[in-house]
Amino acid sequence: MSPRRPSSVIVVDTNIILSIALGLRSRPVLNVVRAKRMLVTSARARDEARGVAGGMGSGAELAIVDDLFEHITVADEHLYAAHLEAAAEVLRTAVASRNGSVTDAHVLALAWAVDGDIWSHDRDFAGTGWPSWSSANLRASLDSEDAAA
Repeated sequence: MSPRRPSSVIVVDTNIILSIALGLRSRPVLNVVRAKRMLVTSARARDEARGVAGGMGSGAELAIVDDLFEHITVADEHLYAAHLEAAAEVLRTAVASRNGSVTDAHVLALAWAVDGDIWSHDRDFAGTGWPSWSSANLRASLDSEDAAA
């Protein structure tokens, strides 16, 4: 049995957006993923990323975050709003994070709405029953697709 492959749509969490914008190591992963999958994020994740980057001082960080949205589609909340309450409940009872945080319900709700896997470094999605990928595992899986082709 071979490992599951990432879905055709990847839902990008805020921490990944900021990691790509503010660090050098994640940019190559973005380039690989966007060449092979459709990237989408929630309007709230976009706003969170812009808020953090905008509060960093120079304005350069905000410009970099804004540039990323040329490669990541931002889904309007109406697309996933019907799933928000159920996603919050699933996150609240997920065992892995053990904190009951529902702040990322918008990411899980969007993933359900578009039938996409989640790209995140948060532990909150473990235990939800929905596929999520770290940068390293996502890159490795996509690289193995190339090797198998």
